[in-house]
Amino acid sequence: MLSAPRRPQTRRFQRRQVVWPVTVEADKRLLHGETVDVGPQGAKLRLTDELKVGAHATLHLTPTPGHPMSIEAIVWRIDSDGPAFFFLKAKPTLLDS
Repeated sequence: MLSAPRRPQTRRFQRRQVVWPVTVEADKRLLHGETVDVGPQGAKLRLTDELKVGAHATLHLTPTPGHPMSIEAIVWRIDSDGPAFFFLKAKPTLLDS
């Protein structure tokens, strides 16, 4: 059986698969979940409830104990494994290394 050819990496910014706790403030709601992957420009999350494309949100990430981050973002698209957010203001400096 032939396998599909590997698709070359086309992302401009690399994403890391990480699992961090996250709380999302959106539409006067608090949603809880975890990250699927994170990059300097955005993140994909697994959440307890759904959001619409274009929704404005504040992501409260806790990548390491004692170093929480709050990031303004919008829902860029909805994938099968969760919404993908595009960061509007702060970019996580912990990911730049």
